[in-house]
Amino acid sequence: MVSKKSKQTKDNSEIISEILKPHTKGILEIVNSLRSKIKKEFSEFEERGYPVWKAIGFRDKNSGYVCGIFPFAENVRLIFEWGVLLKDPDKILLGDTKQIRYLEYFSSKEIDINVIRNFLEQSLGLPKGKKEKEMIIDSMNSTKKPVLKKRKS
Repeated sequence: MVSKKSKQTKDNSEIISEILKPHTKGILEIVNSLRSKIKKEFSEFEERGYPVWKAIGFRDKNSGYVCGIFPFAENVRLIFEWGVLLKDPDKILLGDTKQIRYLEYFSSKEIDINVIRNFLEQSLGLPKGKKEKEMIIDSMNSTKKPVLKKRKS
């Protein structure tokens, strides 16, 4: 009899294979480099395939979903779920959504595990609950000046 855990692992590896199947050798090289570096640095993370997002995500047992690898035709993005809350003095994180920020790679040579480790360690240090993180984001947004709209005459 196959254990539930080994069946989930098999299903997950099949999902990841399906996600990666359409990509070029160059994109796969970036994805595989990111996967191996993250697994090596954060062996406690659970790696999961997300077929709807066409991405590979990493979860921490306490913090939940922390980051994901999103392969595209021309590049790969490593997204940080709560990236807007991360300290980024060099302004290297990209994106302007309410919560997600990402690093973008066009070659595996661009990957700097020290940068990734810094952002992942910060991610693990954030409050555990989604509501707490959302409250921080809301308080950050409320300190910005409101945009006044002209009234229609």
